[in-house]
Amino acid sequence: MLVSMTGFGQGEASTRTSRVTVEIRTVNHRYFDLSVKVPKVLSHREHEIKDLIKGKIKRGRVSITVSTEIDQPEYDVRINVPLVEQYVSQLREFASKHSLPSDLDINTLATLPEVFHLHEHDRNDEELWPLVTKSLKQALVACSKMRQEEGKSLEADIRSRITAINRLIKKVEKRAPKVVAHHSAALKQRLAKIMAGARVDRDRLLTEVALLADRLDFTEEVIRLKSHMSQIKACLDGGGAVSKKLTYLLQEVHRESTTIASKASDAEVVEYVISLKEESERLREQVQNLE
Repeated sequence: MLVSMTGFGQGEASTRTSRVTVEIRTVNHRYFDLSVKVPKVLSHREHEIKDLIKGKIKRGRVSITVSTEIDQPEYDVRINVPLVEQYVSQLREFASKHSLPSDLDINTLATLPEVFHLHEHDRNDEELWPLVTKSLKQALVACSKMRQEEGKSLEADIRSRITAINRLIKKVEKRAPKVVAHHSAALKQRLAKIMAGARVDRDRLLTEVALLADRLDFTEEVIRLKSHMSQIKACLDGGGAVSKKLTYLLQEVHRESTTIASKASDAEVVEYVISLKEESERLREQVQNLE
């Protein structure tokens, strides 16, 4: 089975007081690149989350976001009693000294600096961690399913392009003898014209034709092309992480195609090779999406 590098998955787990949500996003990347975003309370668990992911996804850029909801205030609000008492004492003393009304109220006191202290709760991740692992596993399953479904679609397109390339290779192979015959005939005509009716050394002519045929011969390249395409099909049939191997084989397909075009010096073969290269380039782009 082929697997795409593009996927998304979400998982959620909760208790009476807490809820954890995990989202996994994966996109194309040459290597395995993992980033994890977690709340402060779980920051020291980041390496454990990474360990749970490694081995499950072999290639691609993977982004994991963990979010938490806890039905408990993050801070305790406390009044700085000694400071407020000092405010009251000082204000009353000032009002008495200057014969001012001392109508202090709670609203006035609440606006004075440093009256309140915020005390952060000590969060305990022992309750959260089982929720993280459960929701992470759910997200992984959902992401893997999406990557596999996308992989099926890619495989169908890739196989159709392989069929098209193989048809073009057969056309090139069928054209090969005609290329030699055409150039041999053209050589004879040129020689006859140059010699203007003079006798042509048959042995010399046969030698030149043989040399020409050797230069035009791209049989080996066609054989290698067919071999590469067979290996590509076998690689697809084997499934798994195939992108790197397929990319290499397609580079070889491109190289052999270029050699054939330069050797053949034939408009029809060149046309086939151009189409072949176009298909192999589209194929390469699709292969880049695979794990």
